[in-house]
Amino acid sequence: MKGKTIGVSLVVLLSLVIAMPAFADATVTISGGSLSVTPQSIGFGTVTLAGADQTVTDGDSTNWSAVDPTGAGAGWNVTIAATDFVDGGNTIAVANFDARLLDANISTVAGNTAPTSSITTYTALSTTAQTLLSAAVGDGMGSYTFVPDFTLDVAASTFAGTYTSTVTVAIVSGP
Repeated sequence: MKGKTIGVSLVVLLSLVIAMPAFADATVTISGGSLSVTPQSIGFGTVTLAGADQTVTDGDSTNWSAVDPTGAGAGWNVTIAATDFVDGGNTIAVANFDARLLDANISTVAGNTAPTSSITTYTALSTTAQTLLSAAVGDGMGSYTFVPDFTLDVAASTFAGTYTSTVTVAIVSGP
C-alpha cells in the first residue's frame, strides 16, 4: 500500500510540475503629441455712442481649449497679446482692452490636475505676450476648456466705425 501511495503522490507531484503556468510579456510604446491651444473670436457687438465713456463686455464668450498630449509633464503656459483696435485712421488703444480668467471658468475634459489662471482680475492687454493660463510641472496633462472674460473701454470721443484688433494666443512648454 505504501508503494501505491508513493506512486500516486509522485504522479500528482509530476502533474503539478508539468501544469505550471507560463508567462508572457505585454508591451506598449506611448508616443507624445504636441501642445495646442484653440482660442475663439472675441465679439463686443455693436456699441452705440451715448456721449459718455463706456465699458463693454464680450457677449460671445465660448470655450477655448488647451491640450497637452506630450506625455512629458513639463508644464505649459498660454499667453495672450493684442494690437490696438483700428478702423482706417482711427484707433482704440490696446490698453483699453482688458482680460481676466477666473479659475471657476477652467474645466478638465480629461487629464490630471487642471491649469490655473494667471490673470484673475481685469488686466490691460498689450502687444507684449502675458501669461493667461498655466500648468505646473507634472500638471495640465490632458485636455482643458476655459472661458476668459474681456472688456473694452470705449471713450465718448471715439469715432464711429468697425474696429479690429489682432489677438495672438500661444501655448508654450515649461512652468
